[in-house]
This record gives sequence, C-alpha cells and structure tokens, in this order.
Amino acid sequence: MANGLRRVLPFTAFLTALLATGACGASGPAPRITPPTQRPASSAPASPPESPRETPSVVGPAPADLRDVDWSEVPVPGEFCGVPGLVRVDAAGEALATSRTWGTVRVRQTRNVLYGDSDGDRRDEAAVFVGCDDNGLTQNADIAVAYVVYGHAGKDLAVIGSVTPRQKSTTNHTALAGVEFAPGRIVVSEKWYRPNDARCCPSGDATTVWTREGDRLTPGAPRVTS
Repeated sequence: MANGLRRVLPFTAFLTALLATGACGASGPAPRITPPTQRPASSAPASPPESPRETPSVVGPAPADLRDVDWSEVPVPGEFCGVPGLVRVDAAGEALATSRTWGTVRVRQTRNVLYGDSDGDRRDEAAVFVGCDDNGLTQNADIAVAYVVYGHAGKDLAVIGSVTPRQKSTTNHTALAGVEFAPGRIVVSEKWYRPNDARCCPSGDATTVWTREGDRLTPGAPRVTS
C-alpha cells in the first residue's frame, strides 16, 4: 500500500506540471490592450477660424478727390439686378445685360452722385445711383435700384458695396431717396409703397443704417418713419 502511494504521488505531480506547461503554450484569445489616451499637444483651446475679409473690387485708378472721377467711364456692379460681374455703360449711361432673375435688362447709371466720408480717412467716398428695367418690355420704370458705393483702395478706385432697399413694399419696388455718410455708417432714405399708392407716388418713408467695418457694408433693420 505504501509502495502504491509512493508511485501515485510522483505521477500526480508530473501531471500537474504538464497541464501547467501546456496551458502556457495553448492558443487562446489575446489579452485586451487598452490604447493610451491621446493628449493634445497644448491645453489651450483651438482658435476659431478667421472670418473672410472683404476685398474691394478695383475698377481703375482713383484721383485724390473722387469728385474728379468721370463716372461715365466707371463700370457698374450688376448684382443688384441679378447680373453677375461688372457692367460697362455707354456714353448715355446705359447697357443691356442678362439678369439671372429677369432675363434681358437695361442697366442705367445716373449722374446722381452723393459724397461723404464713412471710414474716417478724410477722403470722401461716392454713392452712385443705378437702376435696371426690362428695356421697355412692360414699361416698368425700374425693376431694381441701388446706390453703388465707391472708395479708395490705395491709389485705386474700388467698389465697397451696393446699397439696396430693405423696407418691403406691398406693390412695386421700394425706391431710394438718398444717402448720408457718417463715421462708420451710411444712412439710407427709402420710399415704400402702401397698397393704394399710385406707381408715381410711394407714400411710406423708412431709413436703414448700413454699418461699415473695413470694406464690408452690413444693413440693419429698416425703420419706418411714416
């Protein structure tokens, strides 16, 4: 009995060692690896992207005083009438163009030019009145109107922006009655149509303040004054 017990004990120890060794070499699922936590190179918050800066559209050389400009030689940005790019008018201040909204239109540049300083550089900008119509197709006096604001870009003449009516009319389109330049802004007078107004005579009055920041003009909400 003692001899049998002595034989069993070494075999049991050998079997235990064999199982332990096999477990170490047996195939099985790899241990789960936890990826290291990625840390930003800097704890400072990311800077917001810069807003795009408006670049004025240069249309030619500029004299020191814009009152010396021959406006009949200056092209008109046609976007106020849905015409892409610049439109060059003839000696009468007119040109035919293609509007994305109204098809063939006549763009008109008038000699109604107003001057004033809105950026504080002691040099006046110019606001040139422009309009477009359907070239007599329906005898509309105007389809759209605007004041194009020109200014200095170094020694060049550049388009700062187009000021368009903001107050809505119930009939026809709102007309523009004038602009006033002030530091950092342009105040625009508008004439808008009430339901019973004749085409000749809009009876509503409103003003819109356009804020100038650099070479960007941004309209505020129109304020009805009558």
